[in-house]
Amino acid sequence: MSQIKANDEKGSYRWVILIIATFSQTCATFVNYGVGPLATFCQEIYSLSQFQTGLIVSAVNIGPIFSMLIFGNIMDKYGERWVVGIGSILLGLTMLITLPINEYVYLLIVLAFVGVWYGTAQPGGSSAIINWFPKNKNRGLAMGIRQTGIPLGGALASTTLPFFFYNYGLSSAKLTQAIVAIAGGIIFSIFYKDHGMTAQRQQNDRFLEKINKIKAKSSLYPVFFIGMSMISLQLIILAHLMSYLSNTLHISLSISGTLLSVVLIGGAIGRILLAWISDNLFNGDRSKPLQLTILLTVSILIVLVYFLNYLPLWGIYIICFILGFLGVGWYSLFIVLMSEKADKEFIGLTVSFGLTLNQIFIVLAPSLFGLSVDYFNGYKLPFFLLILFISIGGIWLNLSERNNKCKTQKETEKVPLNRKKRHRMT
Repeated sequence: MSQIKANDEKGSYRWVILIIATFSQTCATFVNYGVGPLATFCQEIYSLSQFQTGLIVSAVNIGPIFSMLIFGNIMDKYGERWVVGIGSILLGLTMLITLPINEYVYLLIVLAFVGVWYGTAQPGGSSAIINWFPKNKNRGLAMGIRQTGIPLGGALASTTLPFFFYNYGLSSAKLTQAIVAIAGGIIFSIFYKDHGMTAQRQQNDRFLEKINKIKAKSSLYPVFFIGMSMISLQLIILAHLMSYLSNTLHISLSISGTLLSVVLIGGAIGRILLAWISDNLFNGDRSKPLQLTILLTVSILIVLVYFLNYLPLWGIYIICFILGFLGVGWYSLFIVLMSEKADKEFIGLTVSFGLTLNQIFIVLAPSLFGLSVDYFNGYKLPFFLLILFISIGGIWLNLSERNNKCKTQKETEKVPLNRKKRHRMT
């Protein structure tokens, strides 16, 4: 009876964990995505070039490349509570260092360290959901809700930071970011409870041995590739959709900005709904809905590139919503699939490994796409290459899943054959 009561309490506390993890992710992203508006403010004050302005955003995104693997490894050993909590607090404290800085180069250096602490947020929150929500207990839905913290944090930063900047100055915007991050870290540290602190947490494998075990797991390869291709699409949408609509369809920047907002709204809804679909319509299977999402994404991109000029404005709004629903909403399925394919003792490190690869493409994809648009003097060929890149991931995952099914079928067929041989011998 006491065991049932304990399970009920644990089940209800899962949703508290979800709220805490989502809140913490929102607070951390408020700083990370808030660097975008911050870069615009700096451009206005210091008369920076477009390249210099872009480097400010790149600086904060470079940091997690060097930190996520380390933090993921620590979380696997000791749990998420203090790593995520203290990481968010240090994120805010490092942001405070930027308050007196007026030199451009020094700002870039400090923002790179801000990005280092942001490396605790994504793998920590994902690991928390995987540990607290069993596979058939709304895990996909929970991950989808937590992932909304990213667009939510970005949206809050985009709306609140300009208010503080234009009314109280640049320092007030930086201070707001710091306070929000510190608050998120304190709340997470107080209310989060580590789950599953078993002997698995204290495994003695060395860091490089764990990395080699992850690299040896071939079933993760197509998932990693999908992460790299789809995150490239996501960042290209954020960086280039407005200019694409403006340059090719001659839509005003104000309407293009509204269409980009529609994409982000579709993405927030997609992150929840696609994950819910995987829980309820696919019985916890993440691979099939992710493959379907990739197929539909490719289809909508073809419409975007080759048929958009034939559509009325309301049709373009629908296309942009669907593009966001798929091209931004895919992320929850990806995170859960990667986590479920990982070894139980390496969940944090595996997620960090995949997100580190993603982070490299977050930094590179927007600039490479822009260079290809300049080189080919148009958007069609760059978009075609992007469509090809995305398609490879979906096909690879499909082939990998088929091979794994064949292997498991052969293994199950061998078991009764071995039993028959033993029976004959007796």
